[in-house]
Amino acid sequence: MEKYDCIIIGGGIAGITAAIYLKNASKKVLLIEKGAMGGILNKISKIENYPGFTTITGPDLASNLYEQAKSNQIDILLDTVINISQSENENIVSLKSGDLKCKYLILATGKEARKLGLPNEEELIGHGVSYCALCDGFFFKGKDVSVIGAGDSAIHEALYLANICKSVTILNKYPYFKTNENLVLELEKKDNIKILYESMTTALNASDNKLTSITYKKGEEEHELKTDCVFVYIGSTPNIFASLDFELDGNYLKVDDKKRTNLKTIYAVGDVIKKDLYQLVGAADDGMIAAVDIIKNLNKE
Repeated sequence: MEKYDCIIIGGGIAGITAAIYLKNASKKVLLIEKGAMGGILNKISKIENYPGFTTITGPDLASNLYEQAKSNQIDILLDTVINISQSENENIVSLKSGDLKCKYLILATGKEARKLGLPNEEELIGHGVSYCALCDGFFFKGKDVSVIGAGDSAIHEALYLANICKSVTILNKYPYFKTNENLVLELEKKDNIKILYESMTTALNASDNKLTSITYKKGEEEHELKTDCVFVYIGSTPNIFASLDFELDGNYLKVDDKKRTNLKTIYAVGDVIKKDLYQLVGAADDGMIAAVDIIKNLNKE
């Protein structure tokens, strides 16, 4: 069973940053990603607040990070982690392809889109229900779509969809958006975007396993909205391995100022940890802090 100084689970911006620092310090590091390198970056249509870029798409930034990881000759494994466990002074990472050992482990597992929890939702994923406008918006070019949500992600993706779809209807359960006023002003400038405030989606209606409309409640009245696809942006849930007794803060992993969890030699970074702000630059900072602390510890051993 091969052993590493550090294994990083998750190939998003936090995980890649940690891997770069560890590799540059000549440590034996492995980065494991189950999907596309870059993680959630691949689902972001537009980034305007990351240093070094006036504006860049999420997939482009993900590609840049991947190329940087390759140029640093970082070992990358595309596989799914089934379980993690601890034995004496090592961590065991169980994959579909077998087990690996490491002295230190960094969890950069991110978050997954929160679902509506409505009947038919799982069955309609890919058939009119989506959680990624950048991934699926192209398939609904020139059609009528809807977006459910009240935050930055919902607005950014609605603006993206407005450029390729016939119309976009936003269903916001609040009487306001949870974002800055400038973004709302951008929405209001789009002639093909309609906003339904204080509207709660209550049902997904389908025919032949394909979404045809959604039912929403406004006040005491229920209404039906015909739509070819609904894009859901109602928050996300951190990906946590329940096999170990992690200390949590809500649904998030609790860490100290060095990004250490309560379990010795296991660190956590990025969207999986509890913090005040979830921004890309903060995720990169998390990865750097964890890697530097691990490097110091390895150099002492």
